[in-house]
Formats: sequence, C-alpha cells, structure tokens
Amino acid sequence: MNVRKATPNDLEGIVKLGNKMLDFHCTFDPYYCIYREYDDINDFYKDELCKKDRFYIVAENDDCELVGFASASITSIPNTPTPVIGSLIASFVSEDYRRQGIGTEFYKKRMDWLKSHNVKHVEMSVDAHNKTALELWKKFGFKNYQYKLKLDL
Repeated sequence: MNVRKATPNDLEGIVKLGNKMLDFHCTFDPYYCIYREYDDINDFYKDELCKKDRFYIVAENDDCELVGFASASITSIPNTPTPVIGSLIASFVSEDYRRQGIGTEFYKKRMDWLKSHNVKHVEMSVDAHNKTALELWKKFGFKNYQYKLKLDL
C-alpha cells in the first residue's frame, strides 16, 4: 500500500472515490444526497487539487489503483489576530481496504502538513451515525466541542 500526495493525474480516481464516499454517507442520512444536485464533481475536485490551502493524499494498492483519499485545509483571516485553523475535510477508504492502517496514515500525513503550516487548532466533522469513524477520531484525541444541527423544510 502506498500513501502519497495527490496530483492532478489522480482526478479520475478521486472522483470515483468521492462518489463512493457520498453513497456511503447517504446510507446514514438521505440529506447527503443533496450534494449530487450541485456543481459537477469533476470540476469541484479539479479546483480543490489546485488550491494552495488544500492538501490531498491518496492510497493506492499494489496495482496502482486508488483505494482511498483524504484532504485537509487551512483557514486564516488575513490582518486579524484570528488563529490559523486546520480542518480535516474528507477521509474515505474503499470497503475492502479498511482496517489496514490507511486511515491512520491519512491522519498522520495531514497532521504533519498542518503542523508545517503553523496550524495549532484542528477541526473536523463526522456523521453522528458513523460509529467507526467516531471511534477513530476519538482515538486520535479529538473531542466533542460543538453540535451541528439541520432542519429539512
């Protein structure tokens, strides 16, 4: 298994995995399916891969097929005393490759990238029903600090 920084050449594989991640989240709550109504996912990931405040990594199997991807971002407000905040955005591993340490490797590489950019605080979101992911993030030391609520109209 090889975990490395993503390149624009990984776009097709990331799009496939992004769609699988969306399907996975739709099993928790149909609300996630609204993301299918927005911009073309190809354009979204193509733009994301080029942003300087984003970091994408991929995992590839022995056949060089992408089996997972993860991303992080940095948010700062120029000319203010607001601290630089890091966010772990996406983290997805294909089902056949889960529980093989890929998620841990994704975490380590993203944290190293955030630290190299002087980030002192890291936030992330996880679906309340995704017990496996919740356990993983708490293992890494993340704690609840906010509840995000939604209302369907």
